[in-house]
Amino acid sequence: MGVIASTLRDGYFGIQALIADLSTSNTDFNALLERISKPSLPCSNPTVSFWQQNPIFPELVNIQSDTFPENADIVIIGSGVSGASIAYTVLTELQAKGSGMIPKGFKLVIFEARELCSGATGRNGGHIKHSPYYTYAGYKKRFGRERAKKLLQFERLAFPTQLGLAKGNGFEDAEAREVETLDIFADEDMWKKAKEMVKQLSSDNPEAAEDIQIYEAEDGCQKFGINPDQCYGILAFRAGAIWPYRLVTSIYSLLLNEFPSVLQIETRTPATSVETNTDSERPFSVVTPRGKITASHVIHATNAFATNLIPGMNGKLLPVRGHMTAQKPGTSFPDLNGSRSWGIVHKRGFDYVTQRPGSVKELGDSRLGGELMVGGGVIQSPSQGIDEFGIWNDDKMSLPITAYLTGLIPAVFNRSTWAPRKLEVKQVWSGTMGYTADELPFVGKLDPGLTKRKVRRPGRKSNQKHIIEGDDAQRIRLSDPAEWISAGFNGEGMIYAWLSSVAVGLMVLGVNEEHRQGRPGIPEGKVSGWLPEELICTKKRVDRSSIVQLALLM
Repeated sequence: MGVIASTLRDGYFGIQALIADLSTSNTDFNALLERISKPSLPCSNPTVSFWQQNPIFPELVNIQSDTFPENADIVIIGSGVSGASIAYTVLTELQAKGSGMIPKGFKLVIFEARELCSGATGRNGGHIKHSPYYTYAGYKKRFGRERAKKLLQFERLAFPTQLGLAKGNGFEDAEAREVETLDIFADEDMWKKAKEMVKQLSSDNPEAAEDIQIYEAEDGCQKFGINPDQCYGILAFRAGAIWPYRLVTSIYSLLLNEFPSVLQIETRTPATSVETNTDSERPFSVVTPRGKITASHVIHATNAFATNLIPGMNGKLLPVRGHMTAQKPGTSFPDLNGSRSWGIVHKRGFDYVTQRPGSVKELGDSRLGGELMVGGGVIQSPSQGIDEFGIWNDDKMSLPITAYLTGLIPAVFNRSTWAPRKLEVKQVWSGTMGYTADELPFVGKLDPGLTKRKVRRPGRKSNQKHIIEGDDAQRIRLSDPAEWISAGFNGEGMIYAWLSSVAVGLMVLGVNEEHRQGRPGIPEGKVSGWLPEELICTKKRVDRSSIVQLALLM
């Protein structure tokens, strides 16, 4: 799903060309504005993702309570990696503070419009990868050297945190693993710029550049089996890969088993509106087709679809349709057991490939294992990518993009890797990513000026915490009732979403500035020690951002 991926940040790898096209095409620009001005709920008949097939917890796919809950302390809208991260953070933090117990009566409810984890998380490529050389170059240009280092460190924290989460909880089915990743440059100018960026990173932040290996075309193609006709050079470094849907469903299974009276998950239950009332303890009412629930806190974890319920985000948080495929390689493809991934950098556009564990030589066609997960191709659309912006539905696919992705692998790798069995396309699907107008996620408390909902708190001071009395005399002190957001990951959800949502969970609990020992999935220290301030969602930041300004950031 990260076809556009990080390209927004540095302006080198393609997206700037799309925005430039927008500025010169009045028709395309007006059509885009029209699309993003009409947010919609997730469609009811999406394409089928490879990841969602053969679920390891089939009982969770359409999980619903027999009785619709009337109230909750926390409502999370969205059941992808963001929702899972928030729920995991809140419940495990409360458990740790309560000597293994959560007060009776505390309730956390998750709403999902479709099947569990059926949005972007269940549709992406499972690539926990950031390319530090171009990430740093873009951040330094925008924010200066020191802030760029902080932003880069946050991205570098994503993989070890999620790997620790999976390993620490025994989520073996999630296939969390470290990989050697290759950035293959199919354009000479891009290759020259990339080497300069590596040089800059090595000078400013040697630790972040220490594992980057530079291979000129001849040596790199020979070492890694790449078609030399399509390659000007290769950068090799470390990254991560995972089965994202299974990670998330494993988390929910764990939490439901651990906290059966606390956590409720309601699939097939879209949140259609959020209202306010005069109750100072539970001032929000979340409306769904199945009923209305009152809550102290409402957390928006629906990525691009958050715009549906946050009017002030209209035009600031927009959808982009991405395409993914699952392909079975030839039996002569390198037998790497899922230990390598690839990125293909063009003059315009960026594609990526991961491979699942499993031997392509031993497994039959009906077995799972060794599949290549190939995504990208946005620039191949009829309007060279512009027409993929503002697409809310994931029920259709672009024919040119699909054709491109299914032909990409034989063009990039040596032909000898496909004999004797040829490539087999197992699955093709689309998904909706959330992009912000200033290219960074929205994380934290929502200003009422953005939600257009004012909360009345009669008789309470603005900094007073919400207190929940448990039957066992334990007391939970939450932050003042509010709405929150963790969304807009710009095609980089596997890098940004987990940690951004951990931060939101700790903010809701009002413990974000407490120093904590690290544990699986939760970093050590205060949130301000690892969450960059540039990600905090302020009204000023949202108001000043504009899709038109994307061109100015390139």
